[in-house]
Amino acid sequence: MREVRQEKQRGETLLSGLNIAIISEAASSGISLQADRRVKNQRRRVHMTLELPWSADRAIQQFGRTHRSNQVTAPEYVFLISELAGEQRFASIVAKRLESLGALTHGDRRATETRDLSRFNFDNKYGRNALEIVMKSIVKLDAPLVPPPSNFKGDFFREIQSGLIGVGLINVEDRSGVLTLDKDYNNIGKFLNRILGMEVQQQNALFQYFSDTLAAVIQEAKKNGRYDMGILDLGSGDEKVKKVDCRKFLTPGYTTSGHVELHTVGVERGMSWEEATHAWAEQNGSDDGFYVQMRNNRKTAILVKEVNTKKRLFLVYRPNTGRQVKLETYGDIKKKFKKVLSEDAKQHWTDQYQSSAKICSHAYWRGNCKKASVGLLCEVGLRCRTYHVLCGSVLSVWNELEEVLSPVSGSNVKVQIVRLRTEDGQRIVGLIIPANCVSPLINKLSTSDQNQQLAVQEQQKRQLLHPQSLTHIINT
Repeated sequence: MREVRQEKQRGETLLSGLNIAIISEAASSGISLQADRRVKNQRRRVHMTLELPWSADRAIQQFGRTHRSNQVTAPEYVFLISELAGEQRFASIVAKRLESLGALTHGDRRATETRDLSRFNFDNKYGRNALEIVMKSIVKLDAPLVPPPSNFKGDFFREIQSGLIGVGLINVEDRSGVLTLDKDYNNIGKFLNRILGMEVQQQNALFQYFSDTLAAVIQEAKKNGRYDMGILDLGSGDEKVKKVDCRKFLTPGYTTSGHVELHTVGVERGMSWEEATHAWAEQNGSDDGFYVQMRNNRKTAILVKEVNTKKRLFLVYRPNTGRQVKLETYGDIKKKFKKVLSEDAKQHWTDQYQSSAKICSHAYWRGNCKKASVGLLCEVGLRCRTYHVLCGSVLSVWNELEEVLSPVSGSNVKVQIVRLRTEDGQRIVGLIIPANCVSPLINKLSTSDQNQQLAVQEQQKRQLLHPQSLTHIINT
């Protein structure tokens, strides 16, 4: 105990002049370093983890030193992760634990605001499916879904095959020499742990191949409408949500208190020319500004802002979709776009901004859209989108909902939960109803509403005619 206490004292070294506390593993429990309301220094804590521990439990313990009750502000966590592919394993287990912690404590797996960490969590059904495809393609049991990394020098599949044999993920039969996969070949944790034993060039190339396959698997799931996005947030960023219409329907088994609401909301995510010039005025980089691209005899303009000078990464704004999530490199921007003055970009920016209110990107660039030509709704690149959200006592009308959705989505009815906040501050949580299902659903809910209203009226008549008998029934 004395040695542990001495180690804790060494680990809790506090540099008073710089307000820095260095915590060792021995000091990762039992101390409080949060921005407590009772202490003099109530500034926000910045917790830097130089090396993530093997155990997710130990990581949570360390994070708990600066994130405790009675604090003024929550801490900011900074994780230092090298570009070595095998180290992604430590980020993966911590990310999965943090997301599950948010689900347990808040009922929402994103409640801990770990959106940036979620990209490190590969241990899900999409990651396991991608790993299975990768391993089978390496031993030639299945065709590869994506090509190998282009920057790898040598025979990718042969060298990776040799490396995986060395770490025990691929077995070689003694007599026949046939390659077989390990029984846990699609175990994400084991895969990320074992590739640490491979050469740096091999493990980075293999992890890049796995990441590309995972992206292809997720893209295919999105294309087929089977991708689980969890809860879809609208109006949380730069999007503007406006309520267009709301219809209420009484539900079976309830009086006037039980009802469902079908909200029609419009979501706008674009950026006007005035907003673009205002954002441009705040930029000071030499390569920041407006760029124009020529495509199919039409020009489009974008606004870029450098956010990472070391890697030359830029934030991109578009007139129809606003700020983009993905950062672009300067090399990619120069390949497609040419820098121009603001006066030269104004007309192209305004044209796309106005047309994207009703026309998708396909129709804007090509002149027509395959989905729109057959009467289907295409929302690719649309600035203004319309959503129909059903909320309230949804379970009471679930049978009617299944009858409407089944012909569209098949036997496996998949619904998307949405959470939004309108411009006037109203919060709505419900299910998104496809546009082609709104009319049949309204017909069914209207019929149910009329029947329920007739039942309520009959009950009120009986109460007027026989008030004593009704009171006796209620008391009984």
